[in-house]
Amino acid sequence: MSASVSVYKYHHNFARLRISLLSTLGLCISACSTLTPAAPKPVIETPSVALVLGGGGAKGFAHVGVIKTLEENGIKPTLVVGTSVGSLVGSLYASGYNPQQLEQLALNTPDSELTDFVFSNQGFIEGIKLKNFINAKVGGRAIEDFPMRFAAVAAEKQTLKKAVFTTGNAGLAVQASSSVPNIFIAPRIPEKVGKKYIDGGVVSLVPVDSARDLGADIVIAVDVTAPSPSTKSKTNNILPAITSLSSFWALLENNLASNATLAATNHSSSMRHERERADIVITPDVAHISSIDTSQSSILISAGSQATAPQINAIKQLIKEKSNSKYATL
Repeated sequence: MSASVSVYKYHHNFARLRISLLSTLGLCISACSTLTPAAPKPVIETPSVALVLGGGGAKGFAHVGVIKTLEENGIKPTLVVGTSVGSLVGSLYASGYNPQQLEQLALNTPDSELTDFVFSNQGFIEGIKLKNFINAKVGGRAIEDFPMRFAAVAAEKQTLKKAVFTTGNAGLAVQASSSVPNIFIAPRIPEKVGKKYIDGGVVSLVPVDSARDLGADIVIAVDVTAPSPSTKSKTNNILPAITSLSSFWALLENNLASNATLAATNHSSSMRHERERADIVITPDVAHISSIDTSQSSILISAGSQATAPQINAIKQLIKEKSNSKYATL
């Protein structure tokens, strides 16, 4: 074989080897680049939205209308905080009831399912039926097992110190939150051995501060006790309810009078200021309504819807602003 042929083969083989090495190196570089982790995309946190449902007896049917309109517009809270009737409606909502189911319950639940009269110097409604009603409707689940966070606000009977129940027996928490002084017998928590608790409206009628304490970024508060120009006086609004002692809702509505007496010395001014610390305040026009028949319940639900609709754009804008703010801090 001539020297020129040998040199040709040598260069030819070297060229092939070089191409092979370059190809292999290219594959390695490509593989390495695909294995390099991509920069993590920031997770946009949605703000915590609290729906705060205030006390107000029969007028609390308006809470159902508020919930209905919020959900129809794609607004679903992550936390519900309620006082008195607000805790009753709120516990059912937080446990998974949709607005339509809440409306059916509001319209079709007879007072006999909630009212248990007893002879006692502590009150004349025992409250056990209310506790059992709630526990049955939520499937016996504890508050911490609800799909939505929930808190019921009550007050220690002896000290009038605010108590916020976020765990434990749902029915018992609602019973405590709704125990109007001198009408309902104050339950003990824990049962039989714990402290006695009364209606949360004594210390926090619209529990905005409790929602803030639980981490809410946005607070939507519903006040069904705000007076309207058509209401001449609080007394005129309450007297018809007092004559209806067989009605659970009429008796619960009297917390406006009982709690006003207990709160007059220290708490009434601070409770007004508490409501104003909400981001959005919804005030259904229900001050003139005190009857609790089915037709009035429908009117109350409608009033809640009508008061909520004008606030929808403001709520959505607030959620958008809070979301952008959280994104910017990541």
